[in-house]
Amino acid sequence: MTVSLSREFLLMTACASWPPSDHRTDAIRAAAAEPLDWNLFERIVTRHRVVGLAYEGLRTAGVQVPALTLEELGNRAAALVRAGLVLAAEAARLQSLFDKAALPVLFVKGASLAMLAYGNLGLRESKDLDLFVPPESLASATALIESAGYRRHEPSPNILPSQMKLLLPIRKDFGYFHEESQLELELHWRLLSNPHLMADTTIIASSRVVPLKGTAGLRTLGEDDLFAYLCAHGAVHWWYQFKWLADVGALLASAPEGGAERLYRAAELRGAGAAAAQAILLCKRLLGTRVPGHLIMLLRKHAAIEWLETTALKAMTAELEPGKLPLGTTRGSLSSFLLGRGWRYWLAELKGHLICQADVMTLALPKELHFLYPVLRLPLWLWRQVTRRYRLL
Repeated sequence: MTVSLSREFLLMTACASWPPSDHRTDAIRAAAAEPLDWNLFERIVTRHRVVGLAYEGLRTAGVQVPALTLEELGNRAAALVRAGLVLAAEAARLQSLFDKAALPVLFVKGASLAMLAYGNLGLRESKDLDLFVPPESLASATALIESAGYRRHEPSPNILPSQMKLLLPIRKDFGYFHEESQLELELHWRLLSNPHLMADTTIIASSRVVPLKGTAGLRTLGEDDLFAYLCAHGAVHWWYQFKWLADVGALLASAPEGGAERLYRAAELRGAGAAAAQAILLCKRLLGTRVPGHLIMLLRKHAAIEWLETTALKAMTAELEPGKLPLGTTRGSLSSFLLGRGWRYWLAELKGHLICQADVMTLALPKELHFLYPVLRLPLWLWRQVTRRYRLL
């Protein structure tokens, strides 16, 4: 199935390819050679959160851009640089606190990924800090970040202990907010909602430190784990934000000869083979990433992988994010069942679609009655709609 790609979308993909090269510059200039709707281009790079890469690409390629558009992109790119430095400084502060407390922590994405992928803190857009801790360290890590000034906002700090106990199995992270700095933080005890999509039992042991500045550094996932995780994370979100694919493309481009196939095999061993195949095909198609022909042929042997690729392209090219469109998440939700293997993965995926946090918060059932949540999902949803309308009256 073909998916139409607008000239504005293609210009974004050219700008988002990395690293800088004559080929990238030529691609940007070629994409910008025909008349463009620059307002549409600005909306596209905003939706896909690649403003920094777009501005850098247009500027270095010497493309003639309307003054107002260039000024707007430049102002926002400068703001990204400032925000990136603030987040990096806060991440370094938290890393130091965890080190002093002898608590394991990994910084997922954010500043560490910006340095690994782009060698620059100002090109990759981040809205918060993502920390991963082993499940057995969750209580200690929670106490530490609260002592550092963060307060939980998602789920509400006012929920009952019994509700918290019910939420832990169906969530992978909690959201925190720092009132003084206005920074947000997500504390993860699982990398992905479905625990059977990617094996993460050894990620602490295989982690590495990414230097920031001077003696500061952040501990993050090892090379193979990071690639597998980024592919799995993008796949479960249908790659609807292009910045996720740009990150993968940048890592693939920096890999030595044979690196793409090695990383794919590593992702396969971790259970994320389908997600990695989808990502590699998308990188080849949209970013022009160099991938050996025999690997492309291998990945295209499976109809399910091609379906995953088309599903992602549809989500990427939609004017709005899937969650803002009627039934926009349906195709993506179906695709999630193709990302993993085995009855444990499929059962966990089904459970994730049939039991949601809102239901648990509305009606806290004992563990032996959890099987009733799928049956009660529609009645509980209707109840929330009625009570919400009543409160608005």
